Amino acid sequence: MLDSPVQTAQASGFPVKRTATAEQDDLFLKNWNPIMLGSDLEPGQIKGANFIGSRVIVYRGKDGAPVVQTAYCPHLGADLSGGDLHEGEVRCPYHHWQFAADGQCSRIPSIDTKPPRVARIFTYPAAEKWGVIWAFNGEEPLYDIPGFLDVADDEMIYRPYHHGYRNVEAWLPTSNSFDFQHLVTVHNIKDVYAAGVEFGDYVATIRQDTEARKVNSAVFGGNWSSLHAMYGDGTERFFMAGSSQVARGMADSFLVMGIRKTLAATMTDEELDQLFTKQLKYLQQIYVEDDDILFKIRLRPRGESALIAPDVHLAKFFDYLAEYPKARALD
Repeated sequence: MLDSPVQTAQASGFPVKRTATAEQDDLFLKNWNPIMLGSDLEPGQIKGANFIGSRVIVYRGKDGAPVVQTAYCPHLGADLSGGDLHEGEVRCPYHHWQFAADGQCSRIPSIDTKPPRVARIFTYPAAEKWGVIWAFNGEEPLYDIPGFLDVADDEMIYRPYHHGYRNVEAWLPTSNSFDFQHLVTVHNIKDVYAAGVEFGDYVATIRQDTEARKVNSAVFGGNWSSLHAMYGDGTERFFMAGSSQVARGMADSFLVMGIRKTLAATMTDEELDQLFTKQLKYLQQIYVEDDDILFKIRLRPRGESALIAPDVHLAKFFDYLAEYPKARALD
């Protein structure tokens, strides 16, 4: 471990560990992905979304909970987002094959017998939290829906925001959490170097501790970050940001801004709106400062980049991604 992130770098840089910095072309990180805002999905609607190199449908089941499934009918491949909900189940627009929430075909109008078991679509683990509908890329979630490290969910008031498509890998903006040089030079954030960084199996934590501010932040699954900052004057900032893995080189980005309920109770609706608007403008400015760089980057693989001493945690993040569980897109 290096003693200080600002010490003079060795001429040779870090030892070379030749690993990929991103997923292979047909593999995507097995993590929770924000798919859409919950407010954008009404009961009775089916919506389509591009996801991990393919496409999914999203609708609300009979209990109101979101259902996320592969979008293409196993019969001839019609896009099920063009269908409708019949008796609470998805009905294909082409031949009216009907699919239950578990993905199994429950009815084929042209036959009297039970549909074959191969007539099914895949149902992703799905959830709705922080005003966002999420889908997990895999058969079973490996960790809980992201949140703040040291504050209970029910202590928070929040507002979600859909930023939209960005021409980057979904994990690349999240690497900023470990790229302290970048935070200083591009975003002019002072005293950002970490007091401690720990990489768990699926969640990495970053802690900062200076007189100016204390920060508890985390990166979940490589594509979503949360931050709780406590400043010397007693103020706090809560936000989360991350992206869905849409395709190679394409991400769909979302933000969640938060405030403690106890503080919100002392504010008028207008004051609360002003606070969230101010937070949103700040976060949007971060995107503006990043996008022109990230959209043009030709990222050097881990073994080919000239990483130096301040990059110690960034290097570990790249290695972490290389070993992180991945899955192929389903059709």
